[in-house]
Amino acid sequence: MARYTGRLSNISLPDIDILDEEKEKSHYKTARIASKRHNTYKDGLSLVQGRITEIKSNYLYKVEVEGQTYNASMSGRLKQFLYSSQALAAVGDLVSVDTSAEPDKRIEHILPRKNALIRYGSGSYQKEIILAANIDQVIITSSWRMPNFKAGLIDRYLCIAAIQGLEAIVVINKIDLLEDPAELDEETAYYRRIGIPLVCTSVLDGAGLNELKELLKDKDSVFTGHSGTGKSSLINYLEPSLQLATAEVSDFNEKGKHTTTQAILLPWSFGGHLLDTPGIKTITLHSEDKAMIPKVFPGFEALHQDCRFRDCSHIHEENCAVLKALEEDRIPITRYDSYRSIYESL
Repeated sequence: MARYTGRLSNISLPDIDILDEEKEKSHYKTARIASKRHNTYKDGLSLVQGRITEIKSNYLYKVEVEGQTYNASMSGRLKQFLYSSQALAAVGDLVSVDTSAEPDKRIEHILPRKNALIRYGSGSYQKEIILAANIDQVIITSSWRMPNFKAGLIDRYLCIAAIQGLEAIVVINKIDLLEDPAELDEETAYYRRIGIPLVCTSVLDGAGLNELKELLKDKDSVFTGHSGTGKSSLINYLEPSLQLATAEVSDFNEKGKHTTTQAILLPWSFGGHLLDTPGIKTITLHSEDKAMIPKVFPGFEALHQDCRFRDCSHIHEENCAVLKALEEDRIPITRYDSYRSIYESL
């Protein structure tokens, strides 16, 4: 009988729990096959449906089941497949939980997602980073000052929402710092004209907060946007009991500090859920989304249908409806420059 003759290494682990945080080597794993994702050969399961409200670690989650929140681990079976995203599951995922081994609870199935808010890592291989799953709307939060209003970032978020099939609402916070109302009207006129829901708010005087609350009522909403725009302050105003941490914006570079450290799903007292995610200073689209940008950039969808070419890039082609609208001042040059920047960055 052959025997193993390789060398063994003695490794000191001060805390074995860190193994739960380490991403497993994937060279031995099989690619995930969609037709097998719900297959299981275990007996005696007692499955109930729940929803992930928080991710504690790679394989430990908080799950809401019938109004109660429990800790649940991920089934070992689900760990043996390769996933296109960085994590197996996301906050907002609907899951089947096995309760047959009380008090332990184990996630046996991750149910198909209605939608997901996804950003992508940098580098040649852009790994999916799922921020939220099964949501009704994305609240794109900007601010008028500290940090300064950046319409280009809003355009990026609106493109992402359109590509991923998500409803979007734009919130411009800190309008108490507004000196000239005409300037705000000019910056937002294009979005209002093309039908993007837009709310201007201030937590100092409560401006726009009742309007925003009505838009959030009975909906599952994810707040996202540039850090420092006051997401947590808006949420605390709407739901004071949450007491989310807030931080000042730097006077030096006008950049906000990340006060939300991880995504979490919380119920609103007026119906629906809040899904709060960490602020994102740089949001990226996938390189494969480039062909979609001419069709989904805010205000371009209807115009693109009238272009001579189906794959019109709105840059150099003849009989381009977008370029014609630009010449006729129906599209501001600032928005067209934003489109070019996004398109060429991919």
